[in-house]
Amino acid sequence: MIPTILIVSLLIISGGLKLTPYHPMLLHFVQLGFDAYLPLLGIAEISFALLFLFPVTARLGLLLLTAYFGGAIAIEIPYQMVAGPAVPLGLIWIAAFIRQPSLFIEKKHLVASAS
Repeated sequence: MIPTILIVSLLIISGGLKLTPYHPMLLHFVQLGFDAYLPLLGIAEISFALLFLFPVTARLGLLLLTAYFGGAIAIEIPYQMVAGPAVPLGLIWIAAFIRQPSLFIEKKHLVASAS
């Protein structure tokens, strides 16, 4: 649970910074044309991180965070800044695998056939 709590904490801080005018990448968001959407992106990031935190909604949180950071990677491709969103996404997947490997690996149960 420790890796999950660490990554969720970082995501909540990142989402919180998007809600304030003090985000370190604010100029880059303005260049991308996303400055008007920063509060929405911040709320989405915090919401998805909280969904990922709780075991009941971990699958949904992982799916939404993957889509969120996948979109960020797609937007950053022309600017060659893919590592920015790819690193948190990798950490999210590592934390999810450590916490709940069943999200990635399906265990197949062998059923003995009745003769």
